[in-house]
Amino acid sequence: FVFSSNSLANQSTHKIEILVNDKIITNYDIAQHFAISSILKNIQVTQENSEILYNKTVNELIDMKLQQAKIIDYDIKIENKNIEYYEDYFFQSRRLNKDKVNEIIINNNLDINVLKEIINTTIAWEQLTAGLFLRTISISDTEINELIKTDESLSPELAERILTNKQVQLKSDKYLRDLR
Repeated sequence: FVFSSNSLANQSTHKIEILVNDKIITNYDIAQHFAISSILKNIQVTQENSEILYNKTVNELIDMKLQQAKIIDYDIKIENKNIEYYEDYFFQSRRLNKDKVNEIIINNNLDINVLKEIINTTIAWEQLTAGLFLRTISISDTEINELIKTDESLSPELAERILTNKQVQLKSDKYLRDLR
């Protein structure tokens, strides 16, 4: 990945683009998130997809600001002693090489703190929504058995965990849509 410095906003000119509950999103924020998101998702940016990716980045930033507000409201904190564990989980769950991603970000003069903000918000949001919705979810034996039929390597416990996580994610997505 190599990003043209012309395509990224100049850090010295932070033009306000969007306000989300009194939180500012600048052109610099959008450019940084655009580049880092493309790296994390392993997407090659082209003229054909750049506008779609830009709009998706803006929506993701709006969602992130809404998530951060709720994380603060519910006083969700990631303990410093667990940050390394959560970072590793973030990269492993996306099948990414942490060192390689960090190297690409540094080599392209991107802000590593933006990546850390993405990771911390993602992890804190997962903790918040699991706390809010986990007790409202029930998985039937039929659902577990159906999933095991599609992948016989799954244990019943793992199949239940996968299905639970999917339901929490669905409720989390709906909650975020409701916040908009």
